[in-house]
Amino acid sequence: MHNALLGLGRFLLVSGLCWTTASARTLTAADGRAVEVEILGFEGLDKVRFKRADSGQVFTVPITAFSEPDQKVLGEEAAEAAKPPVIRPGDLALELSRSRFTTRKSKEDVPVVGGGVIRGGLDVSLEDWGYTFTLRNSSARELKDLRAEYVLFAKLEESRVVVFGPSTNRVGRAHGRVGFETLPAQGRIAARSEGITLCKTELKGTLINPEDPDGETRDQLEGVWVRIYRGDEMLLELASPPELAAKERWPASKI
Repeated sequence: MHNALLGLGRFLLVSGLCWTTASARTLTAADGRAVEVEILGFEGLDKVRFKRADSGQVFTVPITAFSEPDQKVLGEEAAEAAKPPVIRPGDLALELSRSRFTTRKSKEDVPVVGGGVIRGGLDVSLEDWGYTFTLRNSSARELKDLRAEYVLFAKLEESRVVVFGPSTNRVGRAHGRVGFETLPAQGRIAARSEGITLCKTELKGTLINPEDPDGETRDQLEGVWVRIYRGDEMLLELASPPELAAKERWPASKI
């Protein structure tokens, strides 16, 4: 294939290759012969795919099959083509959807003031809640190596305290990261967070708590704060509700 030569053009990233606009160029092979070709793309930094202008045949050959001047030019173009595409403002949009992933129910005994217990007097429901992150790509290039880093926020009720005393509220957090598969051009892709466990308790029968006459306590999922990254570059940030980003802090340690 040493008699096959490359022409270079402008590039688009498609299916692992950097595709060019249709254009022809005359290059010189290592043995000195010249050929006119249309560049189709690069595979990595050391191979080029092209179509011969005379026969229409398609070849993939090492860049070293060409003369030293052409090797230099092709190597520079291959390196430029290998760079991830620039993501401009507006290319990416993020949508958030909260949902309950799993539910686990049980009955627990309730201690009685002065001693003893009431068997099965407390209904307990543990629910794992989280978010689905949907990324939309409005650009003409597919995007790779994207990830979401997130923090889930919940208000947790100390149900055992609420039953027989004043309620104690605290803010619960769960943070993590999730990667995305290749995001197609003009397409979308979704990934799901891990869940944060929320608890609901309900006293049964005549077990009424003066501090909580309904006999029920329930944890609440307050929201999520998400950042979209490619490598160390933050591309997008979204908090729901928006005030979370103002009143909370992003984790100091890397997620």
